[in-house]
Amino acid sequence: MNSFAKNILKIFLVGLVVTIVRIIGQLSIPAGEQTVLEPSIFAQNGTMPLAFTVYGIFAYSLIASLFLLIRNRLSGNRVLQGLKYGLSCCIVWIVYLLEPLPHIAGIDRITYPAADSLALIVMGLLLGWLFGNPAQRADKEKPLFPVLPVSAVTGCFFIGRMIQYLVFDIYSSFDEKPLETVLWCLLTGIAISCVMAWLNLYIRNENRILQALILGGLLFGVDLILFNFFMPLVFDAAIPDLILRTFIDILAVTVGCLAFSNQRNVNPAEQE
Repeated sequence: MNSFAKNILKIFLVGLVVTIVRIIGQLSIPAGEQTVLEPSIFAQNGTMPLAFTVYGIFAYSLIASLFLLIRNRLSGNRVLQGLKYGLSCCIVWIVYLLEPLPHIAGIDRITYPAADSLALIVMGLLLGWLFGNPAQRADKEKPLFPVLPVSAVTGCFFIGRMIQYLVFDIYSSFDEKPLETVLWCLLTGIAISCVMAWLNLYIRNENRILQALILGGLLFGVDLILFNFFMPLVFDAAIPDLILRTFIDILAVTVGCLAFSNQRNVNPAEQE
């Protein structure tokens, strides 16, 4: 068996294990009550466990595979390398889970971030163990969060969200909770921009546009798409609305990522 096939099997194994961890976490979450959204067709016909398992393996495997884009430049020991990536995914998922939405109960703001974070941390640990670079030295780099690019990503995300609320009237709590929603937009924009700034340290490309596409369209975009489409497994969500919000968020972050420098970032471990 060649190395490519072995890597595919390893990625699938990670997706399977993480899905099992997430299902265990889901079973530990108290059943909530909400009357805003109807149950999905999977929940109504009893196939949601199967659908969740199949989609979970696919989603977590694909998210795990993105680690291969940055693993060769991450420093620290193998476990730490994977943990860093898992935590970067955690930040994005947590802020989106905190979005003020009509169907979200108060307890869900604690239980779901905890369950998803556990799954993503396990994913990171497994990735570090299976794919980490043992040749890297201890972590010596000093992550830089340049003000202009971070502000650009935050500003673009915020503008994109305001367009969604005011022009497209997407599903949200903007009318009922405008201040809370605006504050969430700012917090989420800042969190995403920091994650993008960190990932930018490990993307090596001379083309600014391609670099932005890798950061915003791939590392952020794929993660967000797979995260958002867990929702239709549980609720009868409006798919066009979900597609619209996902596309605009990805576009906004990708445009903001154009502000990042396209200079080659050199890992200190590679300089020695």
